[in-house]
Parts: sequence; structure tokens; C-alpha cells
Amino acid sequence: MAGFDTASTVTSGLRSAADSAFGQPAFWIRYFSPCYFTAVNSSSSNANAECEQIWSSGGHYLGCVSTPTQSRLSGSSAEGRADAVTFVNAMISVYYDVGPLLLPSNGILYCWLDQEAATSLSLAYWNGWAGYINGYEFNGSYPFFPGLYCNPDSAPPNCSIVDSASASACWGVWSSEHQVCKNSVSSPPAWDSESCAVVATKLWQYADQGVCFSTDVDLDLGASGFNTASYCFDVSSNP
Repeated sequence: MAGFDTASTVTSGLRSAADSAFGQPAFWIRYFSPCYFTAVNSSSSNANAECEQIWSSGGHYLGCVSTPTQSRLSGSSAEGRADAVTFVNAMISVYYDVGPLLLPSNGILYCWLDQEAATSLSLAYWNGWAGYINGYEFNGSYPFFPGLYCNPDSAPPNCSIVDSASASACWGVWSSEHQVCKNSVSSPPAWDSESCAVVATKLWQYADQGVCFSTDVDLDLGASGFNTASYCFDVSSNP
């Protein structure tokens, strides 16, 4: 099942434009702090307004990604941990701010770290970031599962970090390549994502805004057996 990710606030205009252009999504993935876009958690009112539009789209599932200043990704374990603390607090804040927002019924919420192409990721940063998320207990369980958004075939360290035996567990890769520019979530392309050697690719960004079209969303497809919506927050009713 396919859906959208976007760095933009999900407004009624964006929802309508995306639905009209590509069909009804199964999920939306949005940015949480730390990020250099407007975050879902920028305010309680914004979180509720975005979740209202996500509910109205028919794909009432909200996935979570964070994009710290990219230069930090090559930094220390302490920097990775600090960014993970901010990310977890942001997700929990939205969970409490939006009344009908539920954790996945399977207890597994994927939490993506955005590593853009041509940037580097250190093992120390990843272990600080992923180690904190893997070990965070919330309401008596451990619902946060770290994953990496990256270009698997990019020259800087991507797969080599999360594939390492020394790395804190990475539960999946979200691949940004390759681009097939098929403009539909109703009828997505056959699976043809780039992948890492060890960590399985669970999500594929197969068509990007600015590369394939102008509408301000990207299109994403879950791997066979990975129903992405099942690993997202559930906007269970209209906020």
C-alpha cells in the first residue's frame, strides 16, 4: 500500500491537491522535531489541524520522521542521543495533544532518521540516536523502532553504518532511490527499490516532488509484507 510523505504542513489545500493528483493514500509521513521544516509538533493546534486533514484524506495514519541539521549526523553519540530525546518527546507530545491519536495496535511505531544524499552518518551518532529510541519505555512497553531514510547506493556511509554488527538495531531502511516517477498511490509501481546488504528495505520513495511533479508530496510504497500504515500512529477519528 502506498502513501505520501511531505515536509509541508498538511492543509486542506495540500490534502485536496495530493488526493486529486495521485489518489487516496494509505498513510502520511510527516516531520517531527528536530527538523528544519515546520514540525507537526510545532503547536498543539497545528498537530490537531494536520491530523484532521490526514483523517479527511481517508489514509488516517501518521508516520514519523526527523531530520536534524544534516551536519550533526556525522557527530558524536551524545549528539545522536540529544536528537533522539527531542524526537521522542515530540512524538509523545503529539500523542497527548491529539485526542484520537493511537499507537499502532501491533505496538511497533517506526521512527525514521532522515539522512539526505551526499551527507555522512557516523556510527557514534547512530548508536546514540537509535540506542535511545530502541530503549525508550513508554506506557509499559517499547513502541519506538528506529529506521534510516537514505540513498543505499550513495557514496557516503549509509548502509555500511546500519549494516554494521556494531550498530544499534535498525529495523528497516526507507530508500530514496530509485525514482520511477509513477504518479499514483492507487496503482503504484512494482517493487524496485535500492537496498542495503543486511538491513531490509521496508519503504521506498519512488516519486519525488520537484523530480517527478510539482505537487508538494513524495510518493512511497511499503515492501511486500510491510503494511506501512500498521507501523504508524492511527488517527482513529476526526480530532
